[in-house]
Amino acid sequence: MNTNNIVNTYIDTLGIKCLCETKEQRRSVFNVLIDSLLEKKIVGIKYNKERSSEYYQVTDLLYGNTKLATIAKGHYKNNNNRLNPDYYYVNISFYGLKRYNYKKDEASIFLLKTIAASLNSLNIDFRLTELDVAMDIEAKVENVLTVCVSRSPNVNYYPLGDIDANGNIIQKDDGTYYIEKLSKKQKKNAMSRAYLYDKRKKELDKFKSNIGFDLTRFEVKLQKRYFVKNEYTGSNLYKAMGKYTVLYFKDIKQKELFIKNYNNANNSRQRKRVVKKLLDNNYAILLTPRLNNVYSFLREIDSITVDSQGNFKSVKHEDYLYCQSKFNRK
Repeated sequence: MNTNNIVNTYIDTLGIKCLCETKEQRRSVFNVLIDSLLEKKIVGIKYNKERSSEYYQVTDLLYGNTKLATIAKGHYKNNNNRLNPDYYYVNISFYGLKRYNYKKDEASIFLLKTIAASLNSLNIDFRLTELDVAMDIEAKVENVLTVCVSRSPNVNYYPLGDIDANGNIIQKDDGTYYIEKLSKKQKKNAMSRAYLYDKRKKELDKFKSNIGFDLTRFEVKLQKRYFVKNEYTGSNLYKAMGKYTVLYFKDIKQKELFIKNYNNANNSRQRKRVVKKLLDNNYAILLTPRLNNVYSFLREIDSITVDSQGNFKSVKHEDYLYCQSKFNRK
C-alpha cells in the first residue's frame, strides 16, 4: 500500500431528479433523453415491467447484461396543493461509475455526460437526490477500519470488529462492515450511511470480474433526505465525509487492541481520545479522501453542454459558483 495518507476518491452512484409541471413536460424530458441515447448508441434500452407501476415507470439502460443506469417517470398526488394536485418528475440514477472495468467505466461516464449535457443544453433543471462517495484503498479489508467520530443522536452503531462483546458474529454474511446499525425502514429514511467492504471480492462474486489487486472501499451514501435538508456545496460534502475516520493498520494486533479499547469507550470524548492515542503512537495511518476529484467531477456534470461540433464543454473551475448549481434547484 502507498504510505501517502490521501486516498483516491470517486463518485460511485449518482441520482438526479427533474421536476415537471405537467405530464406533457415530463414526457418531453423523457423523450429528449431517450432520443439522445438512441442517437449515440451508448446503451441498450429496456422497459422494466417488474419495477414499474401506474405511478412509476422504469427504463433500464444496459451495457450488455450490466445495468448502468435507470430513467424513471414518476407521478403522485399532492393533496396539499389544490391548484396543482399532480406532481410529475423524471428520476435518473447511475450505478457503479467506478467498477475498475475499463469498458464499463468508460461507458458509464459517457452515458452520464450525455444525459447531463442534454439536460443542460436545453436548460432543464435538475437536483441531486443521491450521491455515493467512495474512498478506494489499495489494501486488504483486514488492514482497514472505519469509525464514526461524530455520531448522530438516535442512531445505533455497530461495534467494531467481527465479533461483539457477547461473542456473537456480526456482519459476516456479505463481508460488508456497516457503520450505522439501521433497520430497513431507517436505511431508507436516513440522511446518510456508510460502510466498508472488499471491492475486489464484490466484483469477483457479483460480476465474475477480477480487478487484479487488493482493493478496500469505504463508501458514504448521501440519500434523498440529505439533499432535502442540505445544499450541495464543497464544504457540506467535506463535513459529511469528515464524520468518519478511516484507518490503515500494518500490524493486525494493534488493530485488535484498538477495537477492544474503542468498543469499551462509553462516550464520544473517550472514543476520540482512543483514536488520538492510536495516531499519536503511529500505530495506524489516517486516510483522508481526495475530494478535489469529486468536486471537479460534479462541476463538470453540473455545467456540461455540447458545442456546435458535438463536443462536451464545461464551466472552468474559477468560474464555477456553488450557489448557482443546478443540483440545488427545488
